[in-house]
Amino acid sequence: MSFVPSFKPSLLGTGLHRAGANFTSAQQRRLNRTTRFGMQPLRKFKASQVRSAGYNPATYDFGARGSSLSASGGVDAAQFVRIVIVSRRHLRKNKYVDFVGEYHIDLVQQYGAVPIIVPRTEPTRQQLDAYLAGGIDGVLVMEGSDLGSEYNPYGDMGNLPKQVAEEVRAKHAGDVEIDEAKDSLEMRLIKEKVLAEGVPYLGLCRGSQMLNVALGGTLYFDVCAETSTSIRHIDYDNYDGHRHPLSVLPNTPLAGWFHEQFEGLEPNENAQLSVNSYHHQGIRDLAKGMQPLCYDPDGLVEGFYDPRMYDPEKGKFLVGLQWHPERMLEDYPGCPRVYRDFVRAATVHRQLMNSRRGFEPQLPMKYWMAPRYGRRRSSRAQARN
Repeated sequence: MSFVPSFKPSLLGTGLHRAGANFTSAQQRRLNRTTRFGMQPLRKFKASQVRSAGYNPATYDFGARGSSLSASGGVDAAQFVRIVIVSRRHLRKNKYVDFVGEYHIDLVQQYGAVPIIVPRTEPTRQQLDAYLAGGIDGVLVMEGSDLGSEYNPYGDMGNLPKQVAEEVRAKHAGDVEIDEAKDSLEMRLIKEKVLAEGVPYLGLCRGSQMLNVALGGTLYFDVCAETSTSIRHIDYDNYDGHRHPLSVLPNTPLAGWFHEQFEGLEPNENAQLSVNSYHHQGIRDLAKGMQPLCYDPDGLVEGFYDPRMYDPEKGKFLVGLQWHPERMLEDYPGCPRVYRDFVRAATVHRQLMNSRRGFEPQLPMKYWMAPRYGRRRSSRAQARN
């Protein structure tokens, strides 16, 4: 039985989504083996298969690496900047649902990138490579539950008295429920893609804590229970309205995003921000090589970056923020700039990937036209990866 497919994500990465193309059931199954929105097919199509679908094989480039199968005027994966986001589990009406906050999605799309949402289910741990087919250009890790003990997030200092630990768990019941699948997926992305391959990374709240742990740093199991802090880091009665002060270090990426706050200050003077706060854990020991971006009044690191891996114009971005700029868009003009530069780095990363693979995008990037770079000297196997 043949049919006319609708314009849906499962077909977008193939270039065979145009109205008027009829597919047999076998052809549809082959198309469905492609991954979501702009990813490469998992296998190559032969000219006979393309012809039987109603297209002229002469309009296809079967030999170009780094691009998915596309017709003249079709959609090609290599033209898209792809940001991977793992969903979060939430109990709603007595059942779990997976979600990603739309503030994140809106900002990623606003600056021209495509969010690839990966479900945090157990089977995804075996299927993750399918979501990464075609390459990824950024990893965004945000809020979620506390990190599981198998990653040793608290080092040798994470043993609170049993009664204190139980009080913390009761107070923050929504955060202490461990999500092993989400932990595994995000830690794998950080280690295998971000740290091993240099894929740009933005970590917010839990995402900053995970990056610190992955790099060898440690966390407080509970900031209030383990320190004499005077700062309230979470207020369940005033959840979105709660703010606390931060001191922003000059000559850092954060200072650049919030440059208005430095107007009128001395060159080496810290600027002040008032930020939201939704966390009960925090950074105890900052990982080696990381540099602070900001502190709370008690000296707790609330943002950091790797200066060796930060240059959006060269496709480098490795930043962790304990707070949520996406939920403060009306507070400071610097908040969306965090995402702007993250996507900018991801865009250059995509262009570099295409350059190494010998693929020339046919369409300009929507927002950023970063300079192209020459092919990196590498083996054929490295170039293929």
